Amino acid sequence: MRLFILLLLPTLGFSQSKLKSISLFDGRIELKVPKRMAEMSDEMWALKYRSRERPPMVLTDDDGEVNLLASGTRQQATESQMTDFVDFQMDQLKKQRSDLVILDHGVKTVNEKNVGFFKFFSTAADQKVFNYYFFIIVEGKVVLFTFNCIDKLRNDWEDTADKIVASLKVK
Repeated sequence: MRLFILLLLPTLGFSQSKLKSISLFDGRIELKVPKRMAEMSDEMWALKYRSRERPPMVLTDDDGEVNLLASGTRQQATESQMTDFVDFQMDQLKKQRSDLVILDHGVKTVNEKNVGFFKFFSTAADQKVFNYYFFIIVEGKVVLFTFNCIDKLRNDWEDTADKIVASLKVK
């Protein structure tokens, strides 16, 4: 039994389940993120995302293998349009990325708000990437969150990504 506990301790020590609350967009959104994720450096951003405009929130783990981004958009939408919005976003991404493999999608209620989402695999330069896009409406506009990690980390991180989504609050 002692051996089992000793073997389990390293796993527990690196668990992503320790979350901290953060707020975004002038306090209009609150969510919980892993304590071990921090703001991505400008250098790492340039390397990973090239010329893409940097969004207001870009968090990453120490190795840059797990990322969480948040972007406000100008796209107007209502809560009742969320299913159509998710379908539209998936269709647009499929047109741009032939390597896309959709794993799950839909709309769920989180803290009395509709949250649209889809999970998918894509291919980076040298490996598969697990992606989890989720959307909420704030003041009539869509806010996009992007969670991604390399495929070999999916089993360790997907539950944490679900917890991040479940923690979303719009004020």
